[in-house]
Amino acid sequence: MKAQVESISPVKAKLFVEVSAEELGQQQATAFRDLQRSVTVPGFRKGKAPIPVLKRIYGDRVRADAMSQLVEKTYLDALRAEGIVPVSDADINLETATDEGGIAYTAVVEVRPTVEPRGYSGLSLKKEAVDISETEVDARLETMRREHANFEPASEDREAEEGDMVVVDYEGAIGGEPFEGGTGEGRTLILGSGMFIPGFEEGLRGSRGGEERTLELDFPEDYRAVALAGKHAQFQIRVKEVKVRRLPELDDEFARETAKVETLAELRDRVREVAMAEKSHRAESEFRERVIDSLLQANPFEVPESLVARQQARALDSLRQDLAQRGIDLDSAGIDRRELQENYRRGSERAVRWAFLLNALAKAETVEVSDADVETRLRAIAEADGRPYSLIRSFFDEGERLDSLRSSLLEQKVIDHVVTSSTVELVSREELKAAGLAHE
Repeated sequence: MKAQVESISPVKAKLFVEVSAEELGQQQATAFRDLQRSVTVPGFRKGKAPIPVLKRIYGDRVRADAMSQLVEKTYLDALRAEGIVPVSDADINLETATDEGGIAYTAVVEVRPTVEPRGYSGLSLKKEAVDISETEVDARLETMRREHANFEPASEDREAEEGDMVVVDYEGAIGGEPFEGGTGEGRTLILGSGMFIPGFEEGLRGSRGGEERTLELDFPEDYRAVALAGKHAQFQIRVKEVKVRRLPELDDEFARETAKVETLAELRDRVREVAMAEKSHRAESEFRERVIDSLLQANPFEVPESLVARQQARALDSLRQDLAQRGIDLDSAGIDRRELQENYRRGSERAVRWAFLLNALAKAETVEVSDADVETRLRAIAEADGRPYSLIRSFFDEGERLDSLRSSLLEQKVIDHVVTSSTVELVSREELKAAGLAHE
């Protein structure tokens, strides 16, 4: 066997392989001997049929099988000889094949890019300076009040207002014909919640218990049920009852009942602590993503298309499974498939590029994840979840979870290493938004 390699691109190589007539002949001879032992030919005992007879009967099939096996073997030998580690199946094309001579073929295969990281020291980075105002604490406490509110029957002359609960029966029709999902009995909705199509809740403002109303409404063009999207519908509605929200007093008793603390002041402190933890976690996650973006921008390189496609397929499968668990498919959700594919492709390419760059950075700076690092992280997870360590360990030992954890820890270590050598400026979220570095 002779092999030569040509680099087509940083992530694609082309092998030229020649196999001699002698090698092909040996492979065919072996194939015929194996066939001789296994087949029965009329007029001969099993295993005794002469090779010339077998060639006459099975010649074409055996030659094709022998060539296929030889190509597979020599392709793997050529990869080892040239030090090529493929990341995809090869596109193999047979160039020549004759009964008398040898064979030659080409194999195009995607390979890992060679990444030599640069531009990762001395970065200038911006990070959100997290703070919690008393106004934010007040808003969270008000949300808690609303969550623990009771709804009491309104007086007969009370008209439904924003925030009230309305109990209704309704029947919907399109073109005079009822449609699936268009009927409800004893349904409750809170005016202003936005849970029904536009106009439905608005059409019930000012109503009273026992009143009947007719609403002419249009389903949104992007409505999740495609069969109803953009359709005009008529709803016959009977208001059975109007209920008024009664908010609890924000006092020490409220603190004891909702948070098991003694005073409202303690509740405020706890709310502030939780809000600070949430905002800090968000700010840290966004900061790390900006670090990754900076590193990727400083290190442009091509990645194998097959890996991007594989990552994209996994992401889309995960989305479909998530929607399926909620009884939704892509079509009924009104999702633009082309836009979805493109968005997921961009995200998948970024994920693949970061995986290669992450490993290159770790190698360049000798950053490793030890078994002790994994052990520490698993024990931290067990403590945070309040579960036995053995249970957490067995969970992560399944499938690829432990590899995923190691990758996460490696990412954390590498980013910490990069940040240590960088200048980090703490700025407000408004400044980050103005610079296009933060989202709403």
